[in-house]
Amino acid sequence: MIPEKSPKVSVVIPAYRTAGTLARAVQSVLRGSEQDFEIIIVEDCSGDDTLAVAEDLAGLDPRIRVIAQPVNGGQSVARNAGIAAAQGRWIATLDADDRYQPERLQVLLEAGEREGVDMVADNQNHIDEAAGVIVLTAFPTTAPDRVVTLRDFMASADTSAEFSFGILKPVIRASFIREHDLSYQPGLKLGEDFYHLLQFFAAGGKGYLVSRPLYDWTLPFGPLSRTWTTTGDGAWRYNYRGTIEANAYFLKQVEENGQFELAALLKRREREYQVMIHYIDAQKTYAETGRRLAAAGIILRHPSTWPLLLRRITGRLRRRMAR
Repeated sequence: MIPEKSPKVSVVIPAYRTAGTLARAVQSVLRGSEQDFEIIIVEDCSGDDTLAVAEDLAGLDPRIRVIAQPVNGGQSVARNAGIAAAQGRWIATLDADDRYQPERLQVLLEAGEREGVDMVADNQNHIDEAAGVIVLTAFPTTAPDRVVTLRDFMASADTSAEFSFGILKPVIRASFIREHDLSYQPGLKLGEDFYHLLQFFAAGGKGYLVSRPLYDWTLPFGPLSRTWTTTGDGAWRYNYRGTIEANAYFLKQVEENGQFELAALLKRREREYQVMIHYIDAQKTYAETGRRLAAAGIILRHPSTWPLLLRRITGRLRRRMAR
């Protein structure tokens, strides 16, 4: 139960081996224009200095709490633990290597109350950390702010698109989360946000999208620097095979609920995951063996990967021309 004098918003920060970036993430909340918040850092049994950093931060401000997980359960489990402990009327998440713009929480909470919706999300700055630059925004900043429905969610769920609702970092009413038992799927290392939003919209939720980029997302792979961040599992962190299992779980649920349009979306998404599996298998084969022909053979045997390869090549050429 949420206390009567609860903060407006709980910010849940899962932290695993992020000793070098956690303070920056926390400070981005502390320095924000919205000051009625609590921060819950869920330290996921990192085995490095992350827990010590989290505890030092908690000593600086009574609004910061630390949950130390007894075993490493992954980001979804850590987020669920933080949400279960949250006392705020709204719940936001923040990855420990990302940051908020100063006005983020104030703008989103005001929009949520004004529009009477249960979820608010915003545009994002996509940052190449090693290059120290904003590469792009998730979608055009000129787009109007707007209400988002299930149909909008379904129309923007392409895994290969530059912008998909699957990458949004929503702020959701705690009452809606509790009423509909929303949670992040344990074990997922890819697509956690997509499937969380899928549950939200499947439960009849209505959201609102703000076009201002107020969330700074550190890209796992910097397209300019051509380097991976050090806070994840390296170059092969994208576990599409595991995500297919989660997709099958949710597909069964929506079919049982008679939500056949959503079922069609998830079936399409499974096909898209299969494309990515073959594409990454080719990348990994070349990276580990240096055998171009073997990697090309994987692509040639799976024609479904050809449009993706063409998009990646043309996208890289556009970025080079822009520089």
